[in-house]
Amino acid sequence: MGPKKTFEDIISETTIDDIEEPDATKYIHLLKDKIVIDQFPLKIKIIITSEFKTPIAFDRIESHYSNPAKVVLAQNNLSKFYDDLIDKFKAWVDQFQERGSGFDFNGIKSVQVKLYKYEYQRASSYIPLQFKSKNIINIQNKNDNKCFLWSILAYLYPVVKNKQRVTNYKEYEDEISMRGIEYPVAKEDIPKVEKQNNLIINVFALKDQTNKQTLDPIYVSNKESEKCYVVDLLYIENNGNAHYCLIKDLDSFMCDNNGHKQFTCRNCIQGFQREETLEKHKKYVMITNLVEP
Repeated sequence: MGPKKTFEDIISETTIDDIEEPDATKYIHLLKDKIVIDQFPLKIKIIITSEFKTPIAFDRIESHYSNPAKVVLAQNNLSKFYDDLIDKFKAWVDQFQERGSGFDFNGIKSVQVKLYKYEYQRASSYIPLQFKSKNIINIQNKNDNKCFLWSILAYLYPVVKNKQRVTNYKEYEDEISMRGIEYPVAKEDIPKVEKQNNLIINVFALKDQTNKQTLDPIYVSNKESEKCYVVDLLYIENNGNAHYCLIKDLDSFMCDNNGHKQFTCRNCIQGFQREETLEKHKKYVMITNLVEP
């Protein structure tokens, strides 16, 4: 059994019942404009109250569809969340109608939306990966909480053999200033590490711990400088524990199943075949962010 929700866990709870649209897909698309979300990551729970009626006697009943609370890591994951909601809700409606009750779907009456806080665990000691990749260095720090530090040092001071061993990076430990930062390193402390060490650090997580194609950004640096080293980290979780790994080359890591390298936007993980196309995309994203209220 998971931890019980407290009032402090709930960001907001809203019931929406003023959308006049009989088509379920269109209804949920209209619903998106009604749900205000201004912080990420979070968990979203949706409860949909629908009306069913018999085609002859016009008897009416209400039934409720409820999805488990889903983690949404960033703004650009919302479209996928709503697409999945549409697919699962329509499958639920089909299943309801196939039970032989004689009731047909007559529309959505209301939707209850619950938003919950989602807190990342502080990443600490070694967790094995659930997939294989030559582009990940997973430091085996079984006796300390410094996976964040060792992963950065693995990027700055690469070795040829036994890249996963902490002993390869011990001699460089003082090269990174961690002044005022506690281990294990919390996400909110990353900007301080960047500032103290002239680094650009980006952190990504997997929605499915077994599938690299489910990568999502959870911290993308707002620093821009050609003089800074850019370090990409992978954040993984398992049974309440968390761990940072080094992504040696994000573009190679995100290559397709045929091994074709892509140029990856760190803000949205969209891949492009040409670097010039990526640069145009980044400029568009920058302009879009500037004009948004």
